[in-house]
Amino acid sequence: MNMDKRVSSKKYIQIANQIMDEINKGTWQEGDIIPTVRALAEMYGVSPQTANKATSHLAGLGIIASRQGSGSVITGKKSLTTGPDIPMLVDRARSSYLEGESTAVGYHGKELYLNYLHEMKEEGTEPCLIVYDKTDTTVSEETRSVLSSAKGVLIQGSLPECYLQFLEENDIPSVVINRQINESHSGRIGSVVMDNSGIEQLCAYIASLGHDKFVYAFSNEFEMTTVYQNRLEVIRQNLKESCRSTEAEVREFTFTPGSAGDAESLKELIQSGNTALICYNDICALRVYDLLHQKEIRIPEEVSVCGFDDLFMSEMAAPPLTTVKVNRIELIKSSLKLLKELIETSSSEKICRTSLTSLVIRRSCWHKPLS
Repeated sequence: MNMDKRVSSKKYIQIANQIMDEINKGTWQEGDIIPTVRALAEMYGVSPQTANKATSHLAGLGIIASRQGSGSVITGKKSLTTGPDIPMLVDRARSSYLEGESTAVGYHGKELYLNYLHEMKEEGTEPCLIVYDKTDTTVSEETRSVLSSAKGVLIQGSLPECYLQFLEENDIPSVVINRQINESHSGRIGSVVMDNSGIEQLCAYIASLGHDKFVYAFSNEFEMTTVYQNRLEVIRQNLKESCRSTEAEVREFTFTPGSAGDAESLKELIQSGNTALICYNDICALRVYDLLHQKEIRIPEEVSVCGFDDLFMSEMAAPPLTTVKVNRIELIKSSLKLLKELIETSSSEKICRTSLTSLVIRRSCWHKPLS
């Protein structure tokens, strides 16, 4: 696995990259047993714990296989010259999971990365995650080398203009995951976006419970992108159609997790008749749970709460969260299928596909409380 060296300042990642360099130079061949964790710690001047994290990281990527007490065996040489078939470009704002950090934003994206790694392993193809910054104005030489040798590229997040231009100029087939294609760009490029069926079902369901004043809640630990606005517009339109007996109202509410002031503001919104909270995603919804608990506001007796994503923790919440299920396995599979179609064509083509979503009803939503 070849990663842009700017990906992490974490020591264990640096050690993992150095071990990778030795494998690529031929110091260690496929089937060789690399030194034990203690020996690696002495070799690179780090603690055994750091060396162990480095080997665990490489084992998780399928580069080595750990052998308790006797080092690890190289499962296959990862060539820098040929590069990966299908690398994935990852927005740094959502890349913390790759660096071993447990931020909510990073966790939100981890299923995409894990499903990508799984699909690459299933196909016997080398995975490659390259982190970029949205503020980048140039593409590094190392990244240019990897992308130029790739058959195609998956893109997670909003890619800077310099990357899009490089992909277009070099005729590299690309698929953007859950982002619309910019009409100004040409070349072999596609997108797979989540459809609105789950949100439509959610709006119809929550309106059927008698709610007519809603809050669209967003935690400021996330970046407000076009996805935020697009989702809000779909919610407003569908609530307008679903709340036939009255005019639906949707208030935007951006908050800081754990903020006492925002908890008070949310309480005031509920007291003014906003009895249903539709959250940007499940993480935002669970942050809203915390604010409501601060004010001893009961869910769903006093307010209904719903999310978007269906992360596993949503089912474990108290009460379990009503949400829109996103099938991330299918999202990655569809993206790879579309990318292979673009690889096989020689003409410039733009293709947009959708990935189905669906409503999951749990106990966080109930009939509108009596005034």
